[in-house]
Amino acid sequence: MPKKSTPPLSQTISRRGFFRRVGGFIANHWLLASLPVAGTGVVGWAQHDTLKLKLHNWDLYYPTLPMALEGKTICQLSDLHLESLRISPKRIRQGVMDQKPDLLVITGDIISTRTDLDKLEPYLSGLTAPYGNYVVLGNNDYSHLSRTLLKRYLREFESLGWTPLINEALFHPNLNLWVIGIDDPATAHDDVDLAYQNLVSAQPSPTNPPFRLALAHSTDCLDDVAKHGAELLLTGHTHGGQIRLPGMKPLITNTYLGDLGFYEGYHIINNVPLYINTGIGESMIPLRLNVPPEIAFFTLHKGNEPPRHRTR
Repeated sequence: MPKKSTPPLSQTISRRGFFRRVGGFIANHWLLASLPVAGTGVVGWAQHDTLKLKLHNWDLYYPTLPMALEGKTICQLSDLHLESLRISPKRIRQGVMDQKPDLLVITGDIISTRTDLDKLEPYLSGLTAPYGNYVVLGNNDYSHLSRTLLKRYLREFESLGWTPLINEALFHPNLNLWVIGIDDPATAHDDVDLAYQNLVSAQPSPTNPPFRLALAHSTDCLDDVAKHGAELLLTGHTHGGQIRLPGMKPLITNTYLGDLGFYEGYHIINNVPLYINTGIGESMIPLRLNVPPEIAFFTLHKGNEPPRHRTR
């Protein structure tokens, strides 16, 4: 796995404002009280890391990649948390569309409450890809939404050109590609067997196997995904810890794999190539420390080479 670079420092937020926001987070996560998060340098660092949007580019190689997918690029957004996001729609749109992705996906936690239902349009309306835009839900997307409002939420995605996948899969015959959407594992909405049902009935040709792209908010569905198989599983949820001191593991990742040390980046676990996106927004406290927001791009190639990683 490629080494990760340490984010640079800078920019400013008032010391009083920083500690006022941190206070509520510490109250819910008492372990942070023992950490030396103090001083204007750390405050500036946190402000920088909250607003510095990083683009992670991956070249992934597969011996049996369908010919139609050679050179195709998948763009992943995750954990936008529009309720507190300070990165503008224009910056996200530019970061995505400048690279002209062929497929766009969001892996959950776009909003948190019913008051955020009208925030989708500014961020999502300008994002398009020739082979479709797909979204799966996360735990925060279910927060405070009745069944009726959840239906409205899903219709809003559709009106903006995004296809919600709720434990279901769609096939692109021209690409020989399955896009498999798994509903939120963190709130036990996941049903991987149901999500793969169409693949099982399709009985693909063993001489020309399709590429299986699985999407889920959390890695906690990995065991069942591994049972069915996937060439790439894209997830989020951990925020990479969101607040992490250099040289230390995150205090909070909210996933089983996170507890084992897998909370960001590219891994192969149980024969499943897995990517854990650190997300764009923040949860509980509207700041990041040592974990900048990211947009991830995956360009597919036929071959046996190891993954290649570039960041800008």
